[in-house]
This record gives sequence, structure tokens and C-alpha cells, in this order.
Amino acid sequence: MRRTKIVATVGPATAEPEALRQLLEAGVDVVRLNAAHADMETHSRNARRVRELAQVLGRSVGILVDLPGPKIRSGVVAGDEVELESGQEFVLSGGDDGRGDARHVATTLPDLAQWVCSGDDVYLADGAIVLRVLASVGNDVRTEVVRGGTLRSRKGMHLPRAEGHVDPFTERDALALEMAVAAKVDFIGLSFVRRAEDVERVRAMLPKRGVRPALVPKIETAAAIDNLDGIISAADAVMVARGDLGIQMPARRVPLLQKEIIRLCNLAGKPVITATQMLESMTRSPLPTRAEVNDVANAVLDGTDALMLSEETAVGLFASETVRMMSEVAESAEGWPRLRVDPAASSVGADSDRVAWAVAHAAVQAAEELGVAAILCPTRSGDTARRVAAFRPKVPIAGISPSALVLGGLSLVWGVQPLAVVHNADRGEQLRLAIAAARTAGIVREGDLVAMVFGSAGPRAGSTDSVRIVRV
Repeated sequence: MRRTKIVATVGPATAEPEALRQLLEAGVDVVRLNAAHADMETHSRNARRVRELAQVLGRSVGILVDLPGPKIRSGVVAGDEVELESGQEFVLSGGDDGRGDARHVATTLPDLAQWVCSGDDVYLADGAIVLRVLASVGNDVRTEVVRGGTLRSRKGMHLPRAEGHVDPFTERDALALEMAVAAKVDFIGLSFVRRAEDVERVRAMLPKRGVRPALVPKIETAAAIDNLDGIISAADAVMVARGDLGIQMPARRVPLLQKEIIRLCNLAGKPVITATQMLESMTRSPLPTRAEVNDVANAVLDGTDALMLSEETAVGLFASETVRMMSEVAESAEGWPRLRVDPAASSVGADSDRVAWAVAHAAVQAAEELGVAAILCPTRSGDTARRVAAFRPKVPIAGISPSALVLGGLSLVWGVQPLAVVHNADRGEQLRLAIAAARTAGIVREGDLVAMVFGSAGPRAGSTDSVRIVRV
């Protein structure tokens, strides 16, 4: 059974019911809806389709809505594209609505001249073109083209040393957040996060009761790297957004940062998603490059909980084939031995419930020493299954709950198979139902030993304090 989860973006190529069904049948664990594209009504409809199809397929499939975040862009250029040559002078205009040309272009930042200093780098065309700031004159910024290229209208623009001036939460984000909560999605992806306070600000906007999606900050800015420990502590899960990260800093650093972010998330017991261009060539080709296969495998070996597909499934010609390829590569990589981390002994952990971590650790050790068939985790909050998974046991894990919201949240967690049961307050009956659900799912058979990890009955969900070894 594949332990690493797959997140796939739904777009024009996969939004229709049959294409979406094929995507889920290929092995998608979490569906991503990118609020930077399409309208909120379209995303709400897609969320309903995912729920309906998952129910038909008898699976728990998570839904992640990715907030668009602030979009800094260059303006319109005459003829829709111009060529910039290395060494030439080029002017960026703040608040200029005119059409750009080979000498200047407008931007979406009226205060650009106040935010940059001589020597700063500015990236146009999503990083393809590099400018170096020479001086500011009024609302204009004079630059020299360091790396030329083709500039088209309304392309992404990055200012790594000045983006602290930009508000990470926009009006469009607020609309997307409202839609996501109404649709009862499981995860919210946060764009442009720079510090823990950016995460807590959005958390304060969630309803006090009812649906509270897990928050997944995207590590995509240089400032986020500087504040990594705090962001991981504030997050419910984390995304390594390698595309924008590779613009914010030298590309050579991204592979090492990926490893470090994954390591810190593993130590904190927080799920981590590795994203961007993992099988990009399969957007147009039925086969990936060998380098892409290596990239996917290495992310698994690094310890990622999940792998994400973007354009490959949103607009790609071979969406379901891409998912199957990623699944095969991930499952193969999981067979390679790797060193485990120990969240129970780490100071990076996001909570101070040392008893719960110690019990989860002991359960994994006992399960492997006794050769149990599976670790079953009846849970009210999902925390028990998350803690057990953090130790990367060699045996299957089942997260068992009557709550669809809890099961959806577990869809992103490494190695956890979410299983639904009916609610019953009696502990003995809950354990019996958990075993029955695991047998129905094919995780255990009659005569197997299983480890049951759970919290004592009481009002406080999330407190793991009991382990029981039973024979099915």
C-alpha cells in the first residue's frame, strides 16, 4: 500500500464528472482547488462533485482550497510581448496605466519607487527576466536588464527584498476563504506567508465552532525561510512551494531547503507537501523525464507526506496517467530504507503533550516488535493517527472516526488510511467497530494481531494515552 499521499489540482482538464472520477480512481488522496483561477461558484461546484464521487467510491478524499494571495504583476505591453536585451536600461512605472514597450512597463504597485533601493533585484515574467535597480525618479524605477527575455502582458513580478510591504491577505482571499468554509473543505493553502502571524491572522477568521479547515502555509518567500520554525509551529501542515521559492533565492538552494523543511516538519509531526513541476513534462507527454522520476522519488526519501500535481492534472492531456505514474514511483521509493526522525524527543514539536507523543512512540515500537498487522487509531480529532504516523511505522495505520471532517483531514497524512465508523459512546463497542472497519478495508484478517492506540473517554479530544494489543 502506498503511504505517501497524492494531491492533484482540478482544472479544465479534470473538472467534468467522468474525468474527476478517473482522477480519484487513479489514486488521488486530496483534490486541490486553486482559487487564483476560475470563480468561487466553479470551485464550490467542484468541491460538491468531489464529495459525491468519493462517497460513490467509498473513499475519504480531502479537499484543499489554495488562496490566491497578492499578485504583483507588470502591466500591458504593446503587441502583447516585447524583447528585453541584457545590458539595456528599462523603466518600471508605478501607477502608470499606459502600454509598455521595450523601454518601460507599468506595474500593479503604485508605491514601487518607495519600496526598492539601488542594487535590488526585480524579477519579471515569473523569474525569467532579471532587472537590477539603478535609481528611483518620482514614481519610476530605473533598472538595468541583467538577464533578458520575452516580456508578455500582465506577467508575475517578484521583489524579494521589498515584498514585506505587500499585505498577504487580499479581498479575493477573503472571498475564497468564505467559500471554502461554506463548502466544508479540509485544508486551506495560504499564499505569501512570511511569518507565524500571517497564519494566526487567518486562523482568527475561521468560525469559532463547526468547520475549521486545517491551515497549510506555503513556504515560497525568502522571509518564510527566515521564520521557518515559527511558521511550522503555527501551521497544521506545510507546503514546499518550490516554484516561487526558486525565484526568491538561487535555484541551487531549493533542493537543500526542501530537505530542511521536510525534516523540520517531520520532527514537529506536521504533514508536509512537496509541490511544483514534479511531473511537468506529463502535461503534454504520456511519459515523464528520468529527472522527474528521480525528483519524485527523492521527495519521498526526504520524508514528505504528500506530493502535489498542478498543471499536470489541471490542464494536462494525461491527468490520470500522471497520477498513476506518481503513485508507482512513490511506492517504489518507499521500499528503500531511510533514517527515522523522533518527534517525541524533538523540541520542534507543535504541542507540549509529551504523554501523547510517548504513547504513540511506544505503540509503534510495540507494534513492530510484535509483528502486528496494523495500528488502528480510533480518534475524535485525528491527532492520535497523526502522532503515530509521525514515527513512520512499517505497518499500515488506520485513522478511524465517525467524523467526515476528521477523515478528510487525515487524507493528507503519510501512511494513514481514513476509515469511517458510526458513532458509539461505549469504548468497547468503538474498538469492535474499528476492527470491523479495518477488516472490511482489507487491512487486517481474522487471527491477526493489531495495536489499538486511542485516548481515554472524556471531554478532551486529542489526548492519546492508551495502547492495547488485541487479536482479531
